[in-house]
Parts: sequence; C-alpha cells; structure tokens
Amino acid sequence: MGLLIAEYRKIVTLRFWWALLIAPLVIGVFASAISAGAADAADEVDPNFRTGLASVGLYVAIYMIVIFSALFGAINTGTEFRHKTLTPTFLTSSGRDGVIGTKLLVTALFGLAYGLVVEVVSVVCMLLFGGDQFELNSTLFKVLLVSLLAVVCWALIGGGLGLLLASPIGAAIALVVWYLVGEWIFAAILAGIGLESAGLHLPFFSTIGTVAAGQLDGESDWPDFAISFPTLLLWTVLTVALGWYMTRKRDVT
Repeated sequence: MGLLIAEYRKIVTLRFWWALLIAPLVIGVFASAISAGAADAADEVDPNFRTGLASVGLYVAIYMIVIFSALFGAINTGTEFRHKTLTPTFLTSSGRDGVIGTKLLVTALFGLAYGLVVEVVSVVCMLLFGGDQFELNSTLFKVLLVSLLAVVCWALIGGGLGLLLASPIGAAIALVVWYLVGEWIFAAILAGIGLESAGLHLPFFSTIGTVAAGQLDGESDWPDFAISFPTLLLWTVLTVALGWYMTRKRDVT
C-alpha cells in the first residue's frame, strides 16, 4: 500500500498527467459533436450510414486517447531514469520488483481513467448532438469496453517501453513515430516481401481489430477480433516483460 500511495503522489504532484488528457478530451468532444450533428442533419441518407457517421467521433476520440495513454505510460516510467530518482526509490523499498510492479499498476489505472473520461464525454456529446441517429446499444457498449482494454494495453506498452529505453523522451518519440507512420511503413515492407498477413498482427493493426469489436470480422484488410485482441495482449506482455527485465538488471547508480 505504501508503494501505491508513493507512486500516486509522484504522478499527481507533476502536471503531465492532466496535460496529456487535454488534447484527446478536446478532440473527442469536437469530433463527437461534429460527427453526431452531421448524422442528425443527414435526413435523406441511408439510416445505416447515418448511424456509422454518428459514431465516427467516438472512434477518433479512442484513436487519440490510445496514443496519449501510451505517452503517459512512457513518461511515468521513464521520468525517474531522467531525474535519477530511481536509485533512492529502489533503496527505500523492499526490492525492484515491487517498485516496477506498482509503477506499472498505477500506469494501467491512470490509462483506464483516461479512457473512461474520454469515452463518457464523447458519448454524452453524441447523445446531445446526434438526435435520433445515435442510440445506446449492445454494440456500442462492447466497443466502449474493448476500447478501454486497448487503452490500458497501450498505457502498459508505453510504460514497458519507458522502462526498456530508460528514457521518457526516447520512448515517447518512438511511440509517436511508430503509431502514426512507422507501423504503416513496416507493414508495407512486409507486404512487399510477401508477408502481408504478418503486418496485420502488429500492435496498431491489432488495436484496430480490437476496437472494432467484431464489426470488421471477415474483412480481409483487417484482423478478426478473436485474433487481434489476444495479439494486442501479447504485445503488451512482451513489452512489459522486456522493460521489467532490463530494469531489474540495469545499473541505476
């Protein structure tokens, strides 16, 4: 419990935890309001299209909160390396494993909180501006649930990368580059050498299949949910395990 309280205080005494929430929250509000309003105004368009249009803002919000939760994880785990406070942290605790595990647990909880805030605000905006074109149904709740899991996974991926690289800036840059363009380029290279299917199992593409919650199943361009979600979990476990191992072995004096 002491480690949890200490880790929580380390985070809330700095501004980065709420600063990282501002951008996805604002983008989620505007995207949800605009897409829902556009769907409500499109009276003469096919109802299925209007429903999909009303949901665009939610997916934009999820896209943004995924990367910002990953950035939070990278900064949270990497900051102590940068400021060289990890040594006294290890010395005043019972061991490295407890510190690392607590740091990752709190990272996951903050990622979950990020996702909840952005999703709730986005859904409220869609209900307010969507009129009859947006309704709460089982598909929506499934998307919201699996999206929360994806956000937590990326928070841990960011946390694992911060531990692995021992640098918040290096981990943050790597995440942004990979998330925005790197994975697309790498997937294109794999496709060029005949391994197109392998590219669908990379972290970002696995996230798309996860967040779609089965709605893209059967589409050749995207992985099915039954494959993408376990794959995303595997990437999460792999990144966390590597970061944990390197932090246990690294000289932090």
